[in-house]
Amino acid sequence: MVEQSYFDRVLKILARNHADAFLRLAFPHRPVRLLGTVENVEIDLPAQRVDFVHQIEDEGTEKLLHLEFQTRHEPDLPRRLFVYSGALTRRFDQEVLTLVLYLERRHRVPPGVYETRLGGEVVNRFRYPTVGLWEHEGRIRSGELRALAPLLVVVAEERDEGVLAEERRLILEERDERRRAELLAAAVTVASRYFERDFLWDFFREEVEMMRGSSFIEEWIEEGIRKGREEGMREGLQQGLQQGLQQGLQQGLLQARREAIIDVLVTRFDPTYRYLRALEARLERIGDLGTLRELVGLAAQVESLEAFQEHLDALGDQTG
Repeated sequence: MVEQSYFDRVLKILARNHADAFLRLAFPHRPVRLLGTVENVEIDLPAQRVDFVHQIEDEGTEKLLHLEFQTRHEPDLPRRLFVYSGALTRRFDQEVLTLVLYLERRHRVPPGVYETRLGGEVVNRFRYPTVGLWEHEGRIRSGELRALAPLLVVVAEERDEGVLAEERRLILEERDERRRAELLAAAVTVASRYFERDFLWDFFREEVEMMRGSSFIEEWIEEGIRKGREEGMREGLQQGLQQGLQQGLQQGLLQARREAIIDVLVTRFDPTYRYLRALEARLERIGDLGTLRELVGLAAQVESLEAFQEHLDALGDQTG
């Protein structure tokens, strides 16, 4: 997307602080040891930022682990991963392990392969493991992968209050105060893709104070604190937290509906990558939930991409 969504920020926190959980998903029978995170990795494509790169050790040899998250499969993903792997290998002069995790439930996990062909015959092949997170839902619910509890609502077949209650139970069992705060804030942010903000605010009301320890929610809080300072520090803090969370939830709902539009169009018409990029930029300029809701329904009903585009052009950009 044009701007990094709150959902992307949650994934960045999880990938940074709980990479060991993803290692267990991809390599359950290998004693791979996590050594640390490689910060602010840029590769010369030019200056392409790679967010999720970790240093690991396998049988005494240091290697790089590149994590890539996908809510939906992007047609150019295999080619991009092939390019990223080569660029990372050249820059760090180490073996690179590429892992793709698909989040939202789908019929099958796309194969992890990029191929070049000559006359229909495969000449080169780059392979990488792919993991469907929903296949490990039971391990999350059992607490084995407690760090992934905020993503339970993404992989669950039924997204309801019961799933949120299960997430909250798992997270509150986390003993470390800082990690518990991060996971709670992550759970609220992810859930905002699927639930109305007023409902979430009420559901997690008792946990609001705990979330104050979350690093990536602090900027939301402090913005509200500044606005509420005239009413006193204590009232300002409470108001700031509420305003910040509600703003984040609002953005999450907008983003979820934009992605729903694209998912429907991809499933029905398989548009080109260039068309999708242009559509993403166009939808980013629409800030009205009602308009986006109408476009979700329209995407499911129109007979062609051209017809959808005509309706979209007729609406014009609506900001709210």
